Amino acid sequence: MSSPDPLAYALLIGQGRSGTNYLLSLLDQSAATHCRNEPDQLDSSALAQLAEFRFFVDDEARLAQRFDPAFLQAARCVGPRDHMADVEKDWLKRGRRRAGYFFLRQRYRAVERLIHRRKPMDGKEHPFPGWMVDPAALARSYHVFKLNAAVGYGAWALRTRPAARVLQIVRHPGGFAKSWLKRWVRGEGGMDRGQGTADAVRDEERLREVARRDPRWARLFGDIDGMGRAEGELWWWRYVNEALHEAGRGRENYTLVLYEDLARDPERTSAEVYRACGLEWNDELGRRVRALSGDAERIARAWKDELEPELVALVEKVLDGSPMAGWWGESGGRHAAA
Repeated sequence: MSSPDPLAYALLIGQGRSGTNYLLSLLDQSAATHCRNEPDQLDSSALAQLAEFRFFVDDEARLAQRFDPAFLQAARCVGPRDHMADVEKDWLKRGRRRAGYFFLRQRYRAVERLIHRRKPMDGKEHPFPGWMVDPAALARSYHVFKLNAAVGYGAWALRTRPAARVLQIVRHPGGFAKSWLKRWVRGEGGMDRGQGTADAVRDEERLREVARRDPRWARLFGDIDGMGRAEGELWWWRYVNEALHEAGRGRENYTLVLYEDLARDPERTSAEVYRACGLEWNDELGRRVRALSGDAERIARAWKDELEPELVALVEKVLDGSPMAGWWGESGGRHAAA
Protein backbone atom coordinates (compact mmCIF):
# COMPACT_ATOMS: atom_id res chain seq x y z
CA MET A 1 0.00 0.00 0.00
CA SER A 2 1.48 3.37 -1.03
CA SER A 3 1.89 6.11 1.53
CA PRO A 4 -0.31 9.22 1.16
CA ASP A 5 1.08 12.26 -0.60
CA PRO A 6 2.65 14.81 1.76
CA LEU A 7 0.46 17.75 2.67
CA ALA A 8 0.97 20.80 0.44
CA TYR A 9 0.38 23.87 2.60
CA ALA A 10 1.31 27.39 3.59
CA LEU A 11 1.16 29.20 6.91
CA LEU A 12 -0.14 32.73 6.30
CA ILE A 13 1.16 34.72 9.26
CA GLY A 14 0.87 38.38 10.13
CA GLN A 15 0.12 40.56 13.10
CA GLY A 16 -3.63 41.17 13.34
CA ARG A 17 -5.04 44.12 11.37
CA SER A 18 -2.31 43.72 8.76
CA GLY A 19 -4.15 42.35 5.73
CA THR A 20 -4.08 38.64 6.51
CA ASN A 21 -7.80 38.34 5.81
CA TYR A 22 -7.42 40.20 2.51
CA LEU A 23 -4.59 37.97 1.29
CA LEU A 24 -6.44 34.83 2.41
CA SER A 25 -9.46 35.92 0.34
CA LEU A 26 -7.27 36.40 -2.73
CA LEU A 27 -5.72 32.96 -2.33
CA ASP A 28 -9.20 31.52 -1.89
CA GLN A 29 -10.00 32.48 -5.50
CA SER A 30 -8.03 29.48 -6.76
CA ALA A 31 -9.91 26.25 -7.41
CA ALA A 32 -6.88 24.39 -6.02
CA THR A 33 -6.80 25.96 -2.53
CA HIS A 34 -8.45 25.06 0.76
CA CYS A 35 -8.23 28.12 2.98
CA ARG A 36 -8.65 28.07 6.77
CA ASN A 37 -9.19 31.26 8.75
CA GLU A 38 -7.67 31.20 12.26
CA PRO A 39 -8.39 27.53 12.96
CA ASP A 40 -5.98 27.70 15.90
CA GLN A 41 -8.32 30.10 17.72
CA LEU A 42 -11.25 27.71 17.95
CA ASP A 43 -12.16 26.18 21.31
CA SER A 44 -11.88 22.68 19.89
CA SER A 45 -9.56 22.29 16.93
CA ALA A 46 -6.50 20.36 15.86
CA LEU A 47 -4.29 23.45 15.82
CA ALA A 48 -5.41 24.48 19.30
CA GLN A 49 -2.97 21.76 20.43
CA LEU A 50 -0.16 24.06 19.32
CA ALA A 51 -1.33 27.06 21.38
CA GLU A 52 1.57 26.86 23.84
CA PHE A 53 4.01 27.25 20.93
CA ARG A 54 2.28 30.20 19.28
CA PHE A 55 4.76 32.83 20.47
CA PHE A 56 7.65 30.83 21.94
CA VAL A 57 8.94 27.28 21.44
CA ASP A 58 10.49 25.84 24.58
CA ASP A 59 10.11 22.14 23.81
CA GLU A 60 10.94 21.39 20.17
CA ALA A 61 10.55 17.64 20.63
CA ARG A 62 6.96 18.01 21.85
CA LEU A 63 6.14 20.46 19.06
CA ALA A 64 7.61 18.10 16.46
CA GLN A 65 5.41 15.30 17.80
CA ARG A 66 2.22 17.38 17.56
CA PHE A 67 2.86 19.60 14.52
CA ASP A 68 2.30 17.32 11.52
CA PRO A 69 -0.75 15.43 12.89
CA ALA A 70 -2.37 18.74 13.84
CA PHE A 71 -2.04 20.18 10.34
CA LEU A 72 -3.13 16.95 8.69
CA GLN A 73 -6.31 16.98 10.77
CA ALA A 74 -6.94 20.69 10.24
CA ALA A 75 -6.64 20.14 6.47
CA ARG A 76 -9.67 17.81 6.59
CA CYS A 77 -11.87 20.24 8.47
CA VAL A 78 -13.99 23.37 8.24
CA GLY A 79 -14.72 25.79 11.08
CA PRO A 80 -16.99 28.74 11.90
CA ARG A 81 -14.28 31.31 11.15
CA ASP A 82 -13.56 29.94 7.67
CA HIS A 83 -14.61 31.83 4.58
CA MET A 84 -17.36 30.20 2.57
CA ALA A 85 -15.87 29.44 -0.85
CA ASP A 86 -17.41 31.66 -3.54
CA VAL A 87 -15.74 29.78 -6.42
CA GLU A 88 -15.93 26.15 -7.44
CA LYS A 89 -13.14 24.07 -5.92
CA ASP A 90 -11.41 21.02 -7.35
CA TRP A 91 -12.13 19.16 -4.12
CA LEU A 92 -15.83 20.01 -3.92
CA LYS A 93 -18.20 17.52 -5.51
CA ARG A 94 -19.93 18.91 -8.57
CA GLY A 95 -23.05 20.86 -7.70
CA ARG A 96 -22.49 20.61 -3.93
CA ARG A 97 -20.83 23.97 -3.16
CA ARG A 98 -23.94 26.10 -2.62
CA ALA A 99 -25.90 23.38 -0.82
CA GLY A 100 -22.88 22.43 1.26
CA TYR A 101 -22.11 25.93 2.46
CA PHE A 102 -25.81 26.62 3.10
CA PHE A 103 -25.81 23.53 5.33
CA LEU A 104 -22.66 24.72 7.14
CA ARG A 105 -24.09 28.20 7.70
CA GLN A 106 -27.26 26.76 9.20
CA ARG A 107 -25.24 24.51 11.48
CA TYR A 108 -23.19 27.46 12.75
CA ARG A 109 -26.35 29.53 13.26
CA ALA A 110 -27.91 26.71 15.24
CA VAL A 111 -24.84 26.65 17.48
CA GLU A 112 -25.08 30.43 17.82
CA ARG A 113 -28.67 30.21 19.02
CA LEU A 114 -27.83 27.34 21.35
CA ILE A 115 -24.93 29.08 23.07
CA HIS A 116 -26.48 32.57 22.90
CA ARG A 117 -23.48 34.24 21.28
CA ARG A 118 -23.64 36.87 18.58
CA LYS A 119 -21.30 34.80 16.45
CA PRO A 120 -20.08 31.24 17.09
CA MET A 121 -16.51 32.32 16.36
CA ASP A 122 -15.02 30.17 19.10
CA GLY A 123 -16.83 26.93 18.38
CA LYS A 124 -15.65 23.63 16.97
CA GLU A 125 -14.25 22.58 13.63
CA HIS A 126 -15.63 19.49 11.91
CA PRO A 127 -14.51 17.28 9.04
CA PHE A 128 -16.23 18.22 5.80
CA PRO A 129 -19.31 16.04 5.19
CA GLY A 130 -18.55 13.25 2.73
CA TRP A 131 -21.50 14.14 0.50
CA MET A 132 -19.95 17.61 -0.03
CA VAL A 133 -16.29 16.91 -0.78
CA ASP A 134 -14.01 14.36 -2.39
CA PRO A 135 -11.67 13.50 0.51
CA ALA A 136 -8.80 12.40 -1.76
CA ALA A 137 -9.01 15.61 -3.81
CA LEU A 138 -9.20 17.68 -0.63
CA ALA A 139 -6.05 15.99 0.67
CA ARG A 140 -4.25 16.85 -2.59
CA SER A 141 -5.32 20.50 -2.58
CA TYR A 142 -3.11 23.38 -1.46
CA HIS A 143 -4.03 24.25 2.13
CA VAL A 144 -3.58 27.79 3.45
CA PHE A 145 -3.80 28.35 7.20
CA LYS A 146 -4.16 31.96 8.34
CA LEU A 147 -2.58 32.23 11.80
CA ASN A 148 -2.32 35.64 13.47
CA ALA A 149 1.03 36.37 15.14
CA ALA A 150 2.12 32.70 15.26
CA VAL A 151 5.78 33.70 15.28
CA GLY A 152 6.85 30.79 17.50
CA TYR A 153 5.95 27.74 15.47
CA GLY A 154 6.07 29.78 12.26
CA ALA A 155 9.79 30.37 12.75
CA TRP A 156 10.23 26.74 13.83
CA ALA A 157 8.49 25.49 10.66
CA LEU A 158 10.79 27.60 8.49
CA ARG A 159 13.77 25.70 9.95
CA THR A 160 12.36 22.21 10.26
CA ARG A 161 9.59 21.88 7.64
CA PRO A 162 11.13 23.08 4.36
CA ALA A 163 8.16 21.75 2.38
CA ALA A 164 5.85 24.11 4.25
CA ARG A 165 5.77 27.67 2.93
CA VAL A 166 5.48 30.60 5.31
CA LEU A 167 3.75 33.64 3.83
CA GLN A 168 4.34 36.71 5.99
CA ILE A 169 2.27 39.81 5.34
CA VAL A 170 3.40 43.06 6.96
CA ARG A 171 1.53 46.36 7.04
CA HIS A 172 3.16 49.71 7.73
CA PRO A 173 2.87 50.31 11.50
CA GLY A 174 0.93 53.52 10.85
CA GLY A 175 -1.73 51.63 8.90
CA PHE A 176 -1.68 48.85 11.47
CA ALA A 177 -2.15 51.36 14.32
CA LYS A 178 -5.09 53.06 12.58
CA SER A 179 -6.85 49.75 11.95
CA TRP A 180 -6.09 48.45 15.45
CA LEU A 181 -7.46 51.61 17.07
CA LYS A 182 -10.65 51.44 15.02
CA ARG A 183 -11.19 47.74 15.77
CA TRP A 184 -10.15 47.39 19.40
CA VAL A 185 -9.95 50.77 21.10
CA ARG A 186 -12.39 53.37 19.74
CA GLY A 187 -15.53 53.31 21.85
CA GLU A 188 -13.89 51.17 24.56
CA GLY A 189 -12.84 54.03 26.86
CA GLY A 190 -9.63 55.31 25.31
CA MET A 191 -6.06 54.13 25.01
CA ASP A 192 -4.80 54.37 28.57
CA ARG A 193 -3.97 51.13 30.29
CA GLY A 194 -6.84 49.91 32.41
CA GLN A 195 -9.45 51.74 30.34
CA GLY A 196 -9.68 49.33 27.43
CA THR A 197 -10.35 45.63 27.34
CA ALA A 198 -8.51 42.93 29.26
CA ASP A 199 -6.28 42.51 26.19
CA ALA A 200 -4.12 45.35 27.52
CA VAL A 201 -2.93 43.25 30.44
CA ARG A 202 -2.18 40.28 28.22
CA ASP A 203 -0.30 42.48 25.77
CA GLU A 204 1.85 43.86 28.56
CA GLU A 205 2.70 40.37 29.78
CA ARG A 206 3.71 39.31 26.27
CA LEU A 207 6.27 42.11 26.13
CA ARG A 208 7.60 41.19 29.57
CA GLU A 209 8.07 37.59 28.44
CA VAL A 210 9.98 38.68 25.32
CA ALA A 211 12.16 40.94 27.47
CA ARG A 212 12.84 38.09 29.91
CA ARG A 213 13.97 35.84 27.07
CA ASP A 214 16.07 38.31 25.07
CA PRO A 215 18.18 41.14 26.54
CA ARG A 216 18.28 42.90 23.16
CA TRP A 217 14.51 43.26 23.10
CA ALA A 218 14.49 44.24 26.77
CA ARG A 219 16.80 47.16 25.93
CA LEU A 220 14.65 48.16 22.96
CA PHE A 221 11.42 48.07 24.96
CA GLY A 222 12.75 50.08 27.86
CA ASP A 223 10.19 50.79 30.57
CA ILE A 224 7.27 48.49 29.77
CA ASP A 225 5.31 49.74 32.79
CA GLY A 226 5.53 53.27 31.47
CA MET A 227 4.10 52.44 28.04
CA GLY A 228 0.62 53.43 27.02
CA ARG A 229 -1.54 50.80 25.41
CA ALA A 230 -0.89 51.96 21.84
CA GLU A 231 2.89 52.00 22.32
CA GLY A 232 2.81 48.50 23.79
CA GLU A 233 0.81 47.22 20.84
CA LEU A 234 3.23 48.82 18.39
CA TRP A 235 6.20 47.22 20.11
CA TRP A 236 4.44 43.84 19.88
CA TRP A 237 3.85 44.55 16.17
CA ARG A 238 7.59 45.14 15.74
CA TYR A 239 8.61 42.02 17.65
CA VAL A 240 6.27 39.66 15.80
CA ASN A 241 7.13 40.95 12.34
CA GLU A 242 10.85 41.47 12.85
CA ALA A 243 11.40 38.11 14.56
CA LEU A 244 9.55 36.15 11.87
CA HIS A 245 11.36 37.99 9.08
CA GLU A 246 14.72 37.28 10.72
CA ALA A 247 13.79 33.59 10.81
CA GLY A 248 12.72 33.53 7.17
CA ARG A 249 15.14 35.83 5.41
CA GLY A 250 17.06 33.95 2.73
CA ARG A 251 15.05 30.73 3.07
CA GLU A 252 13.42 29.27 -0.03
CA ASN A 253 10.21 28.45 1.83
CA TYR A 254 9.65 32.05 2.95
CA THR A 255 7.67 34.74 1.12
CA LEU A 256 7.28 38.30 2.34
CA VAL A 257 4.32 40.41 1.21
CA LEU A 258 3.91 44.08 2.05
CA TYR A 259 0.26 44.98 2.47
CA GLU A 260 0.88 48.27 0.66
CA ASP A 261 2.29 46.44 -2.39
CA LEU A 262 -0.74 44.15 -2.41
CA ALA A 263 -3.14 47.10 -2.15
CA ARG A 264 -1.37 49.18 -4.82
CA ASP A 265 -0.93 46.38 -7.36
CA PRO A 266 -3.05 43.42 -6.22
CA GLU A 267 -2.86 41.52 -9.50
CA ARG A 268 0.93 41.54 -9.82
CA THR A 269 1.54 40.89 -6.12
CA SER A 270 -1.04 38.10 -5.96
CA ALA A 271 0.49 36.47 -9.03
CA GLU A 272 3.88 36.47 -7.28
CA VAL A 273 2.39 34.82 -4.20
CA TYR A 274 0.59 32.23 -6.32
CA ARG A 275 3.81 31.35 -8.12
CA ALA A 276 5.71 31.10 -4.82
CA CYS A 277 3.12 28.56 -3.67
CA GLY A 278 3.28 26.60 -6.93
CA LEU A 279 -0.30 27.59 -7.81
CA GLU A 280 -1.51 28.24 -11.33
CA TRP A 281 -2.20 31.87 -12.25
CA ASN A 282 -4.40 33.01 -15.13
CA ASP A 283 -6.34 36.01 -16.42
CA GLU A 284 -9.58 34.89 -14.74
CA LEU A 285 -7.85 34.89 -11.37
CA GLY A 286 -6.52 38.35 -12.12
CA ARG A 287 -10.05 39.56 -12.82
CA ARG A 288 -11.34 38.14 -9.53
CA VAL A 289 -8.47 39.68 -7.59
CA ARG A 290 -9.14 43.11 -9.10
CA ALA A 291 -12.84 42.82 -8.28
CA LEU A 292 -12.07 41.97 -4.63
CA SER A 293 -9.48 44.71 -4.17
CA GLY A 294 -11.76 47.75 -4.59
CA ASP A 295 -10.61 50.53 -2.27
CA ALA A 296 -7.61 48.63 -0.91
CA GLU A 297 -5.08 51.25 -2.00
CA ARG A 298 -7.08 54.12 -0.51
CA ILE A 299 -7.42 52.20 2.76
CA ALA A 300 -3.70 51.46 2.83
CA ARG A 301 -2.84 55.17 2.58
CA ALA A 302 -5.58 56.55 4.83
CA TRP A 303 -3.50 56.48 8.01
CA LYS A 304 -1.22 59.26 6.73
CA ASP A 305 -4.08 61.74 6.92
CA GLU A 306 -6.10 60.29 9.78
CA LEU A 307 -3.63 59.19 12.47
CA GLU A 308 -3.12 61.69 15.29
CA PRO A 309 0.33 63.38 15.47
CA GLU A 310 1.16 61.79 18.82
CA LEU A 311 0.52 58.34 17.36
CA VAL A 312 2.61 59.14 14.29
CA ALA A 313 5.43 59.99 16.70
CA LEU A 314 4.96 56.64 18.46
CA VAL A 315 5.07 54.82 15.12
CA GLU A 316 8.34 56.55 14.22
CA LYS A 317 9.81 55.79 17.66
CA VAL A 318 9.01 52.08 17.48
CA LEU A 319 10.15 51.67 13.87
CA ASP A 320 13.44 53.54 14.43
CA GLY A 321 16.43 51.20 14.10
CA SER A 322 14.40 48.27 12.82
CA PRO A 323 15.46 46.44 9.63
CA MET A 324 11.89 47.10 8.52
CA ALA A 325 12.37 50.88 8.59
CA GLY A 326 13.51 50.97 4.96
CA TRP A 327 10.70 48.86 3.56
CA TRP A 328 8.29 51.71 2.84
CA GLY A 329 9.05 54.73 0.70
CA GLU A 330 6.88 57.52 -0.61
CA SER A 331 5.63 55.22 -3.34
CA GLY A 332 4.77 52.52 -0.83
CA GLY A 333 7.03 50.08 -2.66
CA ARG A 334 9.30 47.43 -1.29
CA HIS A 335 12.94 48.51 -1.07
CA ALA A 336 14.87 46.28 1.30
CA ALA A 337 12.35 43.62 2.18
CA ALA A 338 13.96 40.70 0.35
